[in-house]
Amino acid sequence: MTDRFSDWEYPEIEDGKLTKYNWVVQHRDNLKLGYKTDIGAFTYINAKNGVVIKDLVQIGSHCAIYSVSTIDDKEAWEFAEGGGAD
Repeated sequence: MTDRFSDWEYPEIEDGKLTKYNWVVQHRDNLKLGYKTDIGAFTYINAKNGVVIKDLVQIGSHCAIYSVSTIDDKEAWEFAEGGGAD
């Protein structure tokens, strides 16, 4: 089996704009993106208080990740951690 991430590169991310993979990040400076991550199309990441997505994490399409609650104003760092073989 070939490694579909063999040519993986960090994506260009502009605050509030779709990436070439069709996902978007607000507060780009507070996002830490790990190596060989896979984020599905139409995913929204609000990194106001910081979001860390570690190496090898895969996130499905149409997800929303927030570091601040729009319901009760709670704030927290969010972490996503991957695993598995390279």
